[in-house]
Amino acid sequence: MENDSKDILSRRRALGRISALALGAYAAPSLTTLSTARASSGASEASGPSEGSGPSEGSGPSEGSGPSEASEASEASEASGPSAASACSSSSGAEDCGDQT
Repeated sequence: MENDSKDILSRRRALGRISALALGAYAAPSLTTLSTARASSGASEASGPSEGSGPSEGSGPSEGSGPSEASEASEASEASGPSAASACSSSSGAEDCGDQT
C-alpha cells in the first residue's frame, strides 16, 4: 500500500511539472511582447503639423472635338404577313379559319 501512494505522488508531481511547462510555453510569447513594448515606449515627441500647400492652378478649357460623321441609313425590312393567331381572330373578319369552337 505504501508503494501505491508513492506512485500516486510521483504521478502528481509529474503532472504538476508538465502543467508548469505548458503554462510557461503558453505565457512566454505574451511576456516577450510586453517587454518589447516597454523597450520601445521611449518614443520621441510628436512633430507639429506641416504647412498645407496652396491650391493648384486650374487648367484651361480643353479643345472641343469636331462634329462626327453621319452614319449610313440602314435598309428597310420587308413587312411580315399576319400570324396564324391574328389571321383567325374574330375581329379580323376572316372566314377561312376552319372550325375553332
